[in-house]
Amino acid sequence: MATARDIVLIGVLVFTLGLALFITHYMMSQSVDRMLLNTEINESAALSPLQSIGDNILPKFDYIVFVFFIALLLSLIISSWFVAGNPIFMFAYFLILTIAVALSAVFSNVWAKFTQDYFGTTVTHFAITNNILTYLPLYIAVVGFIGIIVMFAKPYFEGA
Repeated sequence: MATARDIVLIGVLVFTLGLALFITHYMMSQSVDRMLLNTEINESAALSPLQSIGDNILPKFDYIVFVFFIALLLSLIISSWFVAGNPIFMFAYFLILTIAVALSAVFSNVWAKFTQDYFGTTVTHFAITNNILTYLPLYIAVVGFIGIIVMFAKPYFEGA
């Protein structure tokens, strides 16, 4: 049941990467803003790289989480196709999927509490990540059912 555990792993990895990039974005943007307020740095040659970080790198953090989520989804589909699945184990897969959805609900609540209480304005830069992590239980359920369909309906597609 490698793919059933992969669903739990997808939730954990997406939450961890989203939170890590969110905190990194906040810390880097605060650092750049404070350095730009300092006249010694603001009038030096260090201004250009700081503005480059703020203008070019930080806005891409949101897309990194999205691409990572899509890559994990595609890897789950591919691994579900190549792993032999017996329909007898569908109940165990569904049980692990239920645990993954419950765990992702905890992650979603932590994300909502964390972003509202501590980093209210930074969340506007993470529209896609905020959507994924706010509705993570729904996404995990959909990903899990895609995995179930690919893994256990495969013999019907192969004609066996």
